[in-house]
Amino acid sequence: MNIGTKIIEIRKQKNMTQEDFAKIFHVTRQTVSNWENEKSYPDLQTLVQISNEFNVSLDTMLKEDMNMVKKIDNYKVYKKIFIGLITCILAAGVITGIYIGVCKVQHNRMYDKVENAGFKKEMTADFIEKYQGYYALTENDIDYLVEPKSIGKYELDTDKFTLTARKGDMDITISIDENRKIYLALYPGEIEIDEKGSVINTSKKLTDVQKEHMNDLLTDRKEEILPIISRALELWDSINK
Repeated sequence: MNIGTKIIEIRKQKNMTQEDFAKIFHVTRQTVSNWENEKSYPDLQTLVQISNEFNVSLDTMLKEDMNMVKKIDNYKVYKKIFIGLITCILAAGVITGIYIGVCKVQHNRMYDKVENAGFKKEMTADFIEKYQGYYALTENDIDYLVEPKSIGKYELDTDKFTLTARKGDMDITISIDENRKIYLALYPGEIEIDEKGSVINTSKKLTDVQKEHMNDLLTDRKEEILPIISRALELWDSINK
């Protein structure tokens, strides 16, 4: 005997309508009808209430209705899966929130260091045209620039940090990367140099144009280059240390 049939039997024994039965368990008449026609099943709590109310063995009801037993078993499995899924989602949300919070703090600290070093960024047309969206500091006709990609919104992308010092249009351009390595632009290309303006890799093949440009900057204009390198390193250190 399935549970639907058992409910019908109980009602008839007690001379109860579906409406009467429904009121006892705080459900609608349609819900009772669905139980009796096996369109749905009472939940486990309601089954316990039916058992207590009419002195019917719950064990007997379940054993006689294997479909209901399977439904309850499936419910338990799905409930565990659902709880596990919700737990994972909540944990991921918490971790993501913490990550974004930490990155935001890092971003603010980096931005503060850039600003404290004297750099600024204005959204005026003249500023954007001159500095191409970089954070900029100009001293003695030298523009010192920090690329905005190094100050990400949700991550501190220090692997891409670059500080650039430039004078004029394709005249002197010095870049310091995230590892504090110094590069001198030769237009085209670049070479790595040290703090004293000496070439690091002397075996690098250069074109005649590049050699001429390098000799001009590192020999004839070395006294002009060295203060720029020194100031660029000072700014780099103030931001990254």
